[in-house]
Amino acid sequence: MIQMKTTPGDRAGRMGARQIYEALRDQILTPVYGIDGLLPSSRALAGEMGVARSTVTVAYEQLAAEGFIETRHGARPRVARAVVERGRARAASRPSARK
Repeated sequence: MIQMKTTPGDRAGRMGARQIYEALRDQILTPVYGIDGLLPSSRALAGEMGVARSTVTVAYEQLAAEGFIETRHGARPRVARAVVERGRARAASRPSARK
C-alpha cells in the first residue's frame, strides 16, 4: 500500500492523481520500490485507494512521462532502472548533514 501525505486543504481526504503521483514518486526515490520493481496494477491500486481507475492511470502516465516508470500495455508498471541509479548516485554524492 502506498503511504499518502494529507494536508488540511485536502478535499475531505479524497485522493487525486497528483497525490498518488507524489506518493509513488517519493517511494520510488526513497527507494521503497527497487530497480525494475513492479508497482500495483492501476485496477488494484484504484481499488486499494478507493478512487477511479482513471485517476491512477493519470498518475502513472505522469510518472512515465517523467521517466520514473516504464509501462507496457497489459503489464504492470515497473520502476525505470535509470531513475533508481540516478537517485542513488545523487544520494552518494551529497555531503553528510552535520549538526
